[in-house]
Amino acid sequence: MRRLSCIVLVLAGVAGCSGGSYAPVTGTVTLRGRPVAGATVVFTPDPPAEGATAATARTGDDGSFRLQTNLPGGVTRDGAGPGKYKVTVSKFVPPGGMTEEQYAKRAEAARLPDKPYSSDATVPPRVEAFPREFSDVSATTVTATVTSGSNEVKIDVP
Repeated sequence: MRRLSCIVLVLAGVAGCSGGSYAPVTGTVTLRGRPVAGATVVFTPDPPAEGATAATARTGDDGSFRLQTNLPGGVTRDGAGPGKYKVTVSKFVPPGGMTEEQYAKRAEAARLPDKPYSSDATVPPRVEAFPREFSDVSATTVTATVTSGSNEVKIDVP
């Protein structure tokens, strides 16, 4: 029985250490002053470190987001671990001024097997709405430092 107690204490100690602390991180994303719905926000540890994990969020209709960190084993924590991060924002949209509705209709037409091939039935790839210096982790100019308290980040893309 004594041996079992020691094993449980060791496992409890390891679980406590690996849990880490996470601080709430909220914010907004705007593009040319307007809120962006459906964008993906990623906080990537900077510099990358063993055991450090990126935190992600999806913006709501008003451009607001709340970060979450996905850990191994399907565990999710609200917020991000304290430290420095590179921040990226990405959203793929229909090309050439096409609306979402037009894009959806074109995609549906392309899926119909009885339609002859035409340029109207092809679906062009979506394009990135944000400039590379906001959407590519190797080029981003946006950084943030998460502290142990509440954190708010405003990302305004000109």
